Amino acid sequence: MPGLGIGLSLGLGGSAGGGGPGLSASKSTYYTSIAQGALIASLTDPFGSGATYTVVGSTPSTLALASGGRIVAGAGAQADGQASTIVIRASKGSRAVEEPLTFTSIPIPRAATYPKAGDLVFGLSPYRTQGNSLTALAYPPSSGALNEVSDNFMPAQPAGWRPVYFNFGFNSADTSGPTALETLPGNTNTIDGSVTFTAANGGGTRVAGTFGGAASVVIPDGGFAIEDARPAFAGGFHRVSLTTPSGGKRPTGWNADPAFGEYRRRNGAFASSNLAGGQITGSAPDNLRGYKPHGVVVPFDGRTPSVLFIADSIGAQNDQRPDARQLVGGIVKALGDPAGVGSFGVANFTHHGASMEDFMDVTAGSNRFSQRYAALAAIRDMNGGRWPFTHIWSQGLRNDFSAMANSATPDDVLILMKARAQAWWDFLAKTFPGIPIIQSTVSSRVTNDSVTNYTLLEGQLPRPAAAGIGLENFNTWLVQTVPAPLAMVVDLQDGQRELRADPTFSGQSPVWARLAFVKAGGGKLATALAAGTATSTVKITATTPPAVGSAAYFEPGTSVVEMKGSINTVTDNGDGSFTLGLSASITPGNAHAVGSVFATSPTTDGTHPETVVHEIWASMVRPLKPLIASL
Repeated sequence: MPGLGIGLSLGLGGSAGGGGPGLSASKSTYYTSIAQGALIASLTDPFGSGATYTVVGSTPSTLALASGGRIVAGAGAQADGQASTIVIRASKGSRAVEEPLTFTSIPIPRAATYPKAGDLVFGLSPYRTQGNSLTALAYPPSSGALNEVSDNFMPAQPAGWRPVYFNFGFNSADTSGPTALETLPGNTNTIDGSVTFTAANGGGTRVAGTFGGAASVVIPDGGFAIEDARPAFAGGFHRVSLTTPSGGKRPTGWNADPAFGEYRRRNGAFASSNLAGGQITGSAPDNLRGYKPHGVVVPFDGRTPSVLFIADSIGAQNDQRPDARQLVGGIVKALGDPAGVGSFGVANFTHHGASMEDFMDVTAGSNRFSQRYAALAAIRDMNGGRWPFTHIWSQGLRNDFSAMANSATPDDVLILMKARAQAWWDFLAKTFPGIPIIQSTVSSRVTNDSVTNYTLLEGQLPRPAAAGIGLENFNTWLVQTVPAPLAMVVDLQDGQRELRADPTFSGQSPVWARLAFVKAGGGKLATALAAGTATSTVKITATTPPAVGSAAYFEPGTSVVEMKGSINTVTDNGDGSFTLGLSASITPGNAHAVGSVFATSPTTDGTHPETVVHEIWASMVRPLKPLIASL
């Protein structure tokens, strides 16, 4: 698979399978944690080539015969030491060979810090992110808003699930530098109660959570709280009431999504009736950043991966296509997708503006990664020294490239970035020993100004200049070598970048790839847009529809260029025109006439991918999940 590097065996181990010299299998053992559909062994063609394989009799639930003469993991539960026999018939013309092949599952040799079945690990949650710049500390609430109650969608959870809450926020290095910090409120905050409902607006079955047996908990300044184990939840809504002392601050969460029935209301003081059921009372409902947990931990089933996802803002984009009611960003969305091998657990530790050196400082009181690390370490201690995740995925290093001096050469950039990346990976391996580490390629960054034209490769300039060729060389080195201690490298470049001749140095630089709609010629406005007049739809003529999740781009390369709005829906009118629904109303600053050029862009600022790119990344990651599970 191009661009995929694997640093260890993919769940295969042991000697050649049975079957004698004619029909045999490449392996006879496999790891118990293997995902359904993952490769166990390849069959040896007894005729040299051209054999057709079939199963004789019944197939054990733990195994399956796949195309190409492959034995893969079946849908049945795997158990350590379990031997399963499948009878395979290989035939070619009038010749045939039948052999029983036995395969035995064995545990992957794990470090003492790797979680065991029954330990707490991060599970599936709907929480978008805990590190975006919107997840900062709110202004001190007024006396009439010291209490807020939020309804948030919650997917189904297994018995023993436990929400995790933080009492700190996150700044951004590009707004509050010099580093991306965990920002403490300077006061305690009280969770008055946590209640789940199986229907919207406090309807259906109600179950209240507890903290050490109590209905409420006071979270220390910069601290965290973990609920007691809850019974299995079929899915629905999670309602949390939070009260802040007068003059204090509170952490905030991601904006609620009204499409899911999420909202919050505020009051001057806690009202117990809001936890009893029915609609939340108080101020007018809004979808602003109501307080919510930062993750969910669940008992580890010994098989389903749980991923600690660490990234900068590239991994923390808003998902305006939440069909899976999942988190944010293509990687996390794919990991949480229930299709295929099922949903993985995810702890989304993205932080807008962070360089990897921010995450490498776990010194108490540093407030760079110290508070989040303290929560992870506490759960580790609850597990008897084992971490609450099975994998680490790093999508970071974008801001490390952005920090490169403009005067540096591409060779300088490559040397510096190899050193930074190696220090980051070594830190992860030392801090979380025995946990497989995955690194994905680093996305492009180009200048963002009034003359930048994202519909042209030549209209984009690498930023900083030397980090264009330097970035391409780094990603090539990363994919081709899979440097230790990485277990896997995932190449996401094809979903985001194209190459252009570098304008400063000799070589090719990665810039933002033109979307298929632009490559097909784009479109023209079918209805004029007036300056200063709001609209939530745009009608165009085009030969092909634009992609949902791409940015609307009016008259690029002209003096009246505007990039406003993100395409949320596309309706084919059947006459060569399309009506585009925008995710929010826009007010053009310039008039755009009928027949003027309409295009789309994968980015609005040259750095951050729009949802369309995250969807592409999600489509690239989903097929890799069986491989990830086998690490």
